[in-house]
Amino acid sequence: MQTKKPILRAIFLISGALLLAISFISLPACNLVPPEPTLTPTQTETPTQTETPTPTIDWFPRTATPTLPAFSSPTIQPPFEDTRTGISDLLISDDFSDERLWETRQSPAGNIAFGTQNLTLAIARAETSLTSRSEHNLPENFYLEITVQPSLCEPKDQIGVIFWQQSEGDFYRLLVDCAGQVRLEVIQEGVTTVLQNWVTGPGIQPGAPSSNRLGLWVSRGMFHLYINDAFQFEQRIASHRQGNLGVYARTVSSSAMTVRFSELEIFRVDPN
Repeated sequence: MQTKKPILRAIFLISGALLLAISFISLPACNLVPPEPTLTPTQTETPTQTETPTPTIDWFPRTATPTLPAFSSPTIQPPFEDTRTGISDLLISDDFSDERLWETRQSPAGNIAFGTQNLTLAIARAETSLTSRSEHNLPENFYLEITVQPSLCEPKDQIGVIFWQQSEGDFYRLLVDCAGQVRLEVIQEGVTTVLQNWVTGPGIQPGAPSSNRLGLWVSRGMFHLYINDAFQFEQRIASHRQGNLGVYARTVSSSAMTVRFSELEIFRVDPN
């Protein structure tokens, strides 16, 4: 009996030691799985909307100043009512049916002949001129219209209206060439003085065949030229003068030329 007590005590002590050892082993084992960490929510910043800058409108932007070509200022043409004033009675209306009123001729250089309601000047040589003088007398102040129709000519060939002719070497002459230029000159004792040199005018039909209506307004020593109702130029001329009317043609750049004159009207002008 006494032998069993020491054995039981030893068993009891061993059992207690085992239990104590197991308890120590279990405690760290429970800590092998770490607890899930507690997540602290991170505050998310709300994105701030970036404003798109509004462009500033430049209502008057600076631009480079262009260099413009230089042009001469055009001559302002006076209107009809401001220049062809004082036109009153019709003095002469000539349809070129009366062959007694104009000179005619036939020669190797050219012919002057009546056509159907026109007077035709036809030149057959280079650098040759023809002149036909009429029985019509032009007063000091007048307005004259006549139609000229070249059917054959070169640019430098000339068509003319002679006014206030007092002799073979004393008259005024208006020239229109087939390039559409005009010129005014006076011949005194056979010497030519240019009053208005060649200038290209508006509204002129150049070349051949073509048709232009010439208008010569003369009043108190002032000359105005119109072609197809378009003002061409003005020029101071003599006053207190009268003389005959004539027509003229001249070859300059060709050896043959033909031009017809028709529908002549002459009006009296009453000076202001």
